[in-house]
Amino acid sequence: MKRFLLTGEGTENLDDKKFSSHHKIGKIADYLLWDRQFIAELKQIEGYPSVRMNRLMNEALRQEPRIFIAGTVGMQRVLAGRENGAEINEMMVTIGGRPVRKMLQHANSQISDTRLKLQLAGAAGLAIVLIDKPQKIEASIAAYAVRAALQANEPALKEVDVVWVSMETHQVALPDGRLGYPELIVWRANRRSTMERYMMGQMIDAWAQFNDADLENLDHTLGWHTLNPIGSGWPLSLQQE
Repeated sequence: MKRFLLTGEGTENLDDKKFSSHHKIGKIADYLLWDRQFIAELKQIEGYPSVRMNRLMNEALRQEPRIFIAGTVGMQRVLAGRENGAEINEMMVTIGGRPVRKMLQHANSQISDTRLKLQLAGAAGLAIVLIDKPQKIEASIAAYAVRAALQANEPALKEVDVVWVSMETHQVALPDGRLGYPELIVWRANRRSTMERYMMGQMIDAWAQFNDADLENLDHTLGWHTLNPIGSGWPLSLQQE
């Protein structure tokens, strides 16, 4: 992703020596894109709260009526049979999306610092989140986490206008039967100018070409199932002996 961003028209790397004075107090973002029309911060998800999620499921299994598992079973199958299954699932979604929300909070402060130091009041704030290690964060969980973060009043992400989540931890099903890696673009509805939409569209097209891949637009407005993971290790399951 770093190599790709440097190929963009009008890209400036804020780690360059000419910006060194701005790093002394505070922490600025990573890039200026499209001739300073975007302030971009790149974040990579490093961890996943699997221990806490396993603890939550184990607590749920100990509640009455007790459930005993032999072998492997999908967690959603277990939750569907419990009176508080929907509540537990919502808690797991919240916990699972915490790394994404945390990275967005960091990006928000860095974009804010950059905007102030470089006097870029009109630039859009872009947070790019990479999920490319073998972690159990589904595309739907990431999308839900981004939406929740952008809608939250505390802490408010006032500096982030667009979030691009690039995932390579699992694939989703395409209408023609192929599989593809999900690229999520989440906008604030009231901050989506025609020019910025065009530039983000060009950026995603260029990302596909950079990776020698086809680009397919999926309509996910009818539900989260469009983002369901396909492949080894999914769906998430419990293993008991």
